[in-house]
Amino acid sequence: MAHLADDPFGHAGEVATRKRVFDSVAEFIDRRGRAEVVEALTSEGTCYAPGQSYVAAYNRLVETGWLVEYRDRYRRVVDFDPAARLVLHTLLDIQKGRVRSYGGAVLNVLTLLQSVEDDRFKRALNVREAALSARGFMNHLRTVAGTMRRVEALIMAQPTAAALVRRFVTDFIESLVVQDYRNLHARESPYRFRGKILETGESLLADDKAIDEIAYGWVSGGIAKDAASARDPIIADLREIIRVFAGIDDHVQDIETTTFRIERRMTNVVRFSDRMATVSTDRILRAMELMRGARLVEDDEVEVRTRLQLATLPISAKQFYMLPRRRAEVPEREIELQAPDPALLAYMAALDEFESRVTITPERLERYVEATLAGAAEAPAAAFQVHDVEQFLLFERLHEVGLGELSERYELESVDGVVANGWVERQAFVLRRREAAHG
Repeated sequence: MAHLADDPFGHAGEVATRKRVFDSVAEFIDRRGRAEVVEALTSEGTCYAPGQSYVAAYNRLVETGWLVEYRDRYRRVVDFDPAARLVLHTLLDIQKGRVRSYGGAVLNVLTLLQSVEDDRFKRALNVREAALSARGFMNHLRTVAGTMRRVEALIMAQPTAAALVRRFVTDFIESLVVQDYRNLHARESPYRFRGKILETGESLLADDKAIDEIAYGWVSGGIAKDAASARDPIIADLREIIRVFAGIDDHVQDIETTTFRIERRMTNVVRFSDRMATVSTDRILRAMELMRGARLVEDDEVEVRTRLQLATLPISAKQFYMLPRRRAEVPEREIELQAPDPALLAYMAALDEFESRVTITPERLERYVEATLAGAAEAPAAAFQVHDVEQFLLFERLHEVGLGELSERYELESVDGVVANGWVERQAFVLRRREAAHG
């Protein structure tokens, strides 16, 4: 069936005639071995003419429902039965390992949920696809765990160290670790997307408006009669996705525990391979055969060379491989908010006071000018008092940048001479009101 799935039914757009299928079956029989096929047909009681084994095999596939014949004008055409095709391709996927993809399943669920989040109405059907992918991913985890337990049983049942190691390498390392288990601990582990999947699913589930938009999308897609009846299946699918990705830790722990048991078994085999019971039994049987052929009487002494090493170091539980301890759950505790330090509060208040003193605002500058003018139309530079830091900064602002925002009400004119006070020495100037200056 796998051969027919590739040739002739694997070619897109090609119609398979009965003669084409005959040729494909005959080619497979020649490649596999005619004797094996003849034996299989004979065991089932199938009768066929000499040299017509491919016809008998074809007829058997038609009788069992795998193949279906129909007419296309003047030629007879063959195809897989629709239900049989689904079963066959599922079996082929399992055989070829195409269902063994952690990253593909996780990324598929994440991509589908993100597409729904971006466009809830047009991508509403992706909720159902994401739920199906999540269920498939959980089934795959269960399959991996069950397969590892089966491999563990096969490894433990091996009678010799050589067979045990061979089974370990063939069934465990090559079939499972390289393809599946390695992905659980790699840097690019697909589990790093689990948090994003849970976050997206929970946000969609908690948003009633989003559920309504998805429901209308289901109605538009033809999988629901109305929006009201679509809400419950949508909520069930989102809860299924959250349940799957929130509960995979137990399955991963089961896989890791089985792996540790297998590795511990192999560690003990490597350490104590020369002391296995099978090796000692072979030696004892060999010694008994030699004793039987020897011409010794009952009281004769037999020299035996012992290989006991009396000075070996003691072996305790610390020398054996132990499973890693599970991390203890961090207990929940309330966070205590401590009162702020009084010294810090005093420091912050001092900073605020300093900022208020050194910050020059148009209002402060206007008050300084009006206090100096005292109702007059103009005032010379010597009239501006500078007794402290605040007045010094205001005086410097007048001289360096002019009046700034106050230039519409006042004007500053430089004159000959120098004005000096206890803080600074500057060129003299005269400050006038604009209405007074322009009449």
